[in-house]
Amino acid sequence: MIREIQEGWDSVVLDVDGEWIVRVPRREEVREWIRREALLLPELASALPVPVPRFEVVEDSDDVFFVAYRKLPGRPLGDPPVSIAAELGRFLVALHSFKTSVEVPRHRDPVDRFLGEVLPLLERDERGRAEAMFQQRLSSSEMVLLHADLGPAHILHEGSSVTGVIDWSDVSFGDPALDFAWLLHGTSAPFGAALLDAYCGEADESLRERALFYHRLGPWHEVLHGLEHDQPELVESGLEGVRARLP
Repeated sequence: MIREIQEGWDSVVLDVDGEWIVRVPRREEVREWIRREALLLPELASALPVPVPRFEVVEDSDDVFFVAYRKLPGRPLGDPPVSIAAELGRFLVALHSFKTSVEVPRHRDPVDRFLGEVLPLLERDERGRAEAMFQQRLSSSEMVLLHADLGPAHILHEGSSVTGVIDWSDVSFGDPALDFAWLLHGTSAPFGAALLDAYCGEADESLRERALFYHRLGPWHEVLHGLEHDQPELVESGLEGVRARLP
């Protein structure tokens, strides 16, 4: 039995007989992202304290491209229990300190495009708040290996155990705060406190503030994707998210 389990922006994702996950890129440029995953994941598998996919099939030809791996157990994180925070903190310590031999790009948010294409879709007072948000952005000189899309759909768990971190197509080098965007600002305060305690042993307010900026940017990406690929429903839902997260 073959079932599409999500409508991902970059790949069609299929569940085959409840045992295999197959990913098929939606666009040509996604092939290169998945090729990078195929090189990186074997390195990460032995270095991280949580499981990651192991591509057992990589079909890469002019006419056909897909990857397949055995389905990891667990379900998407959703509203995470505090008991899982320490494990995720240790995972981020290992990831952010990992030195890879794979060529990985630097993370860059398309701020010029946000301002040029998304900002005009907002009301006047919303545009002013958004412009102030971008002007007050904090920066970090620290560059680490990032998952760069660490939301609830990409973290699997069973009870209080992390059973996998999936979809590494956005992996990049950048500010560690990016990986904390949802983990600190889409979860409960006790979860965030326990996560930071396991990661750095203290409440890092600069990291929190930078993570909040990245969290606020999430819907901007959604709007831009909807504009690029003629998906007005994403533009609409993205703009709702932009408005809801404006300071």
